[in-house]
Amino acid sequence: MKMSIMKKVFEEAKDALFLIEVTKCIKKNKAASELAETYPFTLEKVLDIAKGEGCMLHSTMEKCLDCEVKADWDQAAFPLILEDLKGRQEQFSGSYTVIDLHTSLLSIRRLAVQDRLQQVIQNKRLIEYVNQAHENERRALSQELHDGLAQSIYSLMLETRQLKWQDQSEVLSTKLQKIDEDFFALLGEVKQLAIDLRPTALDDLGLIPAVETLLHRLTETTGLALHFIPMIENKRFPDSVETITYRVVQESVMNSVKHAAVEELWVTLSEQNGHVVLTVRDHGKGFDFQKVKENSQGLGLLNMQERAESIGGRLSVHSEKAEGTTVTLWLPIQGEVVQ
Repeated sequence: MKMSIMKKVFEEAKDALFLIEVTKCIKKNKAASELAETYPFTLEKVLDIAKGEGCMLHSTMEKCLDCEVKADWDQAAFPLILEDLKGRQEQFSGSYTVIDLHTSLLSIRRLAVQDRLQQVIQNKRLIEYVNQAHENERRALSQELHDGLAQSIYSLMLETRQLKWQDQSEVLSTKLQKIDEDFFALLGEVKQLAIDLRPTALDDLGLIPAVETLLHRLTETTGLALHFIPMIENKRFPDSVETITYRVVQESVMNSVKHAAVEELWVTLSEQNGHVVLTVRDHGKGFDFQKVKENSQGLGLLNMQERAESIGGRLSVHSEKAEGTTVTLWLPIQGEVVQ
């Protein structure tokens, strides 16, 4: 009688339940069958994630490089992203329980309604931030043009007009030399402004040379030791992948420069399972990520997350006070699903 009740509870449970023996599913309930039909997935992959041998960002813990998913792993509630037959993605929560030496139970459920509502609220906040960020960028560009380029051009206009009243050739030669130097400096301002808006190296040479150029320039201006370790060959990726990766490097490094009080940091770039994987790591002051996300200081991080998710990617930030910060970006090269 007791076994019959347990069997009925198992079959009628709303969560998708998979009874596992070693690595094979020996029994699943109705919800599990429906889930597998709607969201085809590889059970072995989910079991790797459930057992902590992989994570939602990396295929194995060897590739995980101590990311925050590994550090905060909880078999009682771990995240999953599954894709249905039409290519639409949905978030799930998994649970893994060891029953005995050979048997375990895997449970998968959709995110609770309140979690979905929280996601909707966050998405609206991100949209508002993106709109505001565009306005801030326009305002900064306008101020740069007015206070920088416009003032420099006006100054050169005054200098050239004064040449009409110069009779002495030596004075005229000195004035022309000064104007030539000012024009050279103005040209540098224009080039730097263009690079900030859109780095030409990214369009002409690709991701790795663009990142190398960016880090070299930041080393010269900040004095930090920036170690770039590209573990992939220099080749072209989709424009969106290159642009997002470059901007995440730019934002992450500047965050470390401004807030982490570090003298060096490490940037690595690799390709894993059809994805470009970027990590930016420092050993600085660290911070409370949740608290930062709740105020305006976290808008840059939210912007990076929004950019990654816009092409099916994922960005994570793991930070501990006095231990440093690691930013990990995972982008599909040709539309693969991040799991």
